[in-house]
Amino acid sequence: MLAAPAIGGTIRDVSDDTSVVVHTGDTLVFQLLTSSFAADAARLRLPVQLTDISFAFVTSPLSGAGSFAATLESADGLASVAFGELTFGTGSLDWGGNGQDVSVLESSLSQLDSKALFGEPSVFIALRNDGPEVMLGIPSFPMRQDMFATLSGGSLQVGAIPTSVELESQDKPVNLIAFGRETPFSADSEAPEPHPGGLLLGGGALLCGLSGVLARVARGRN
Repeated sequence: MLAAPAIGGTIRDVSDDTSVVVHTGDTLVFQLLTSSFAADAARLRLPVQLTDISFAFVTSPLSGAGSFAATLESADGLASVAFGELTFGTGSLDWGGNGQDVSVLESSLSQLDSKALFGEPSVFIALRNDGPEVMLGIPSFPMRQDMFATLSGGSLQVGAIPTSVELESQDKPVNLIAFGRETPFSADSEAPEPHPGGLLLGGGALLCGLSGVLARVARGRN
């Protein structure tokens, strides 16, 4: 579980920033709306539970691979699972028919405890920079639109919309429980729309089609 705030440091909302400098030890925290899974399951009358999650975070091409530790945490802060230590791979962002080279950080988790992790309408994905200082982001894209996430369970798969992004400094980790209370979401909450682009990994596999709610994730190949 991520730590509660310490004295000093800063926590900054970077949801609409197109770029952000992430120092060693800093963490980007993405809040993802997950209530669409339950809503779609009920609408389709599917007796399924949310058990799997995958994500891909994209940025303008980086000179090095970088090193980030990724963690999934429940909105109440009582449950968390580590994705592990990750490095950026290569990919291509399809925007309006024009491919743009990007760096991609991706991972997935399966067979999760649905009640413990997804009992609230949102979850958090935290990306801690364990490597050197790096600038992340894509020009003209707000930071919340650089995260692509997919929720799965049984035969159902839907996209999870990032609603906010915060950057926590090295000496003041964010309190995810307080963060969740300050920005409550329900199934009727108004969430930002994802950009209608597509992400192609280095191997050419379609990663995300964002004109709808479905997002498909595949591993990149150099």
